[in-house]
Amino acid sequence: MITTLEKLKNKDTAVVREIQGGIGIRQRLGHLGVHPGDMIQVVRTGFFGGPVLIKIHGVEVAIGQGMARKIEVDLPEA
Repeated sequence: MITTLEKLKNKDTAVVREIQGGIGIRQRLGHLGVHPGDMIQVVRTGFFGGPVLIKIHGVEVAIGQGMARKIEVDLPEA
C-alpha cells in the first residue's frame, strides 16, 4: 500500500518509495540518511502537528509534518 510518512502510526515500518519536492528537501533528507529504497520505522508521531520521530539506519531522526508529507512510502501488506 502506498501512502505518505505522516499517515503512518507508531511502530509502522515501510520502504521509502519517492521524495516529492525540490532539490532543497531532497538534499536535507539525504543528509539525514533518508533515500528512496531505504527501510524506515516510525518511532513516535507528534500530537497536533508535532514532529515525527523516525528510525533509519539505526539512528533516530525527528522531521516535521510538512517534510513527512513529502515522503512517499510503500507499506508492506500485513
